[in-house]
Amino acid sequence: MHEIYLTKEEVLKKAETALNKSLREVISKESTKLIEEQIGYYGLRRKGLLGDITEKYFFNIHPGNVSNPDFAVAEVELKTTPLKKHKSLKYVSKERLVFSMINYEKIIEETWEKSSFLNKNKSVLLMFYLWLDNQSILDYEFKFIHLLNLLENISSEDALQIKKDWEFIVNKIRRGEAHLLSEGDTYYLGACTKATNSRVVREQPANSIPAKPRAFSFKQQYMNYIVQSRLLSKSTDKDSIFANAQHKATIEETIHKKFTPFLGKTDNEILSSLESKLLKKSKSYKRLIVNQILGVTSNKIEEFEKANITLRVLTLEHTGTLKESISFPAFDYKDLITQVWYDDKDEIMSDFHSQLETKKFLFVVFQKQKNMKDITLKKVAFWNFPMNDLKEAEKVWRKTIECINEGEYESLPKIKDSRVAHVRPHAKNAHDTLETPQKTQEIKRSFWLNAKYIENVLKNL
Repeated sequence: MHEIYLTKEEVLKKAETALNKSLREVISKESTKLIEEQIGYYGLRRKGLLGDITEKYFFNIHPGNVSNPDFAVAEVELKTTPLKKHKSLKYVSKERLVFSMINYEKIIEETWEKSSFLNKNKSVLLMFYLWLDNQSILDYEFKFIHLLNLLENISSEDALQIKKDWEFIVNKIRRGEAHLLSEGDTYYLGACTKATNSRVVREQPANSIPAKPRAFSFKQQYMNYIVQSRLLSKSTDKDSIFANAQHKATIEETIHKKFTPFLGKTDNEILSSLESKLLKKSKSYKRLIVNQILGVTSNKIEEFEKANITLRVLTLEHTGTLKESISFPAFDYKDLITQVWYDDKDEIMSDFHSQLETKKFLFVVFQKQKNMKDITLKKVAFWNFPMNDLKEAEKVWRKTIECINEGEYESLPKIKDSRVAHVRPHAKNAHDTLETPQKTQEIKRSFWLNAKYIENVLKNL
């Protein structure tokens, strides 16, 4: 007989009986045996298996209607989600939190307030468990239980941003651009790929080009914010762009409002308007100007970390050309060759792929004047890597893997080899090295987006 939970409080009370315990400790031996048979069949590869067996064997529910919450009467959706141990932060979120699949045909008829997403996920029971490699899912220990209301238990700024993220995704689908969706399009709520393999595609409205199946998800960085602020009750030591804000606004609206009064002004004019005493010879001079415009005192900005935004201050020559390429973190040679570009079934991807698809950049662009003494604030724009260029980036990544495997480090992709990206040193000095698969030492390197590629991007922003 199935259990019926009438209220959110009943669901939460039942969930809390599993706190600091594993499923093996809170379900019957008969159920444990059945689950072990399932694990033997699926292995550890099937995503969602822990959530399914938690519903069936712990809560004794069997949700049949995927459009309604798992606890239909109580209107609560269940999500089991993993944590990893962290040296300084204690725990961090291991991955994004995946919600319901996106129905491309139906969602274009919806509004946010009456969306299928909100209908199913407005109240979410989060059961955070500690993930350990090669451990049976029966032995994962539930560390935190948290009931989250997406409209009431987060800040008004976050709630507004999530709404705007949903609307951005839906509007892109309405334009026939579902095949161009990327997690980097949005800030907190993303559209992540969700398929058993790369050949699985769906029809989309307004375009004959098929699109990858996608699901709504909270980005990993936003989940980590929830872990740190709500579960571990850690007060943030980061600045906020919303400090002293008079009206609710999105991240993008807030940024543009702060920078617009200074566009076209020289650095001296900006500093004069801000009544700043910043000196040109100051270290990181241009970034300090940017911070003063943003009204922050450090490079740690809460909203940027929650949304995986990287701020890049770029400087054009007076002719409009850009000499600076954009770097990514240095890679480990031995680790890099073990990665896969993308595995749909296990929902894993290489570090470089993940950085390209999930990261959003905020470009603050200055331009040198002919006198070479002053710089002018030319442009401020958000950008994420376009899916149309992902294949070209993959070629550079695969060539890099090939060169490392063969020990041909002088043949790593150069800036002339691709219009998009290349590999070059990313080290403090010549002694800043890493071990290679061949047991030799090589200077640290990373992937870089080509300066000319970014220059062309800036022209179209």
